[in-house]
Amino acid sequence: MHDVLTADQIEKVYRITDGLLLNRDWVVVPLRGHVQGLELTMPDGKILIRPAYGAAFDAWYQNLRERLEALDLDRALRASQLERHYARTPAGSAPGTGARKYVPWAQPPFPTPPPKAASTASPT
Repeated sequence: MHDVLTADQIEKVYRITDGLLLNRDWVVVPLRGHVQGLELTMPDGKILIRPAYGAAFDAWYQNLRERLEALDLDRALRASQLERHYARTPAGSAPGTGARKYVPWAQPPFPTPPPKAASTASPT
């Protein structure tokens, strides 16, 4: 498989995206290269980077930073942002309860006892 990228080539790409302060979870770099190389913003905001493979990698890599800066990076998460807050729950919504409301076996097995009344006996 002559189109598979090396670990060093993939690390070079991640060094560029780290320099742009992009969250690594939102940068997709497949192990298989592309004939000419390809960079695009996906509909969910993630950045797809398919480097050129073989001898064409170095020529493709030279202007990678400029090509990435030309993309619409506004929706891509930055390195300081956590994915879980943005991808699953809108900021203004209530926190999730999971399956506890809907699955009977997720309920506690025994009802919790009522709180004990405070003792009103006076010390003698």
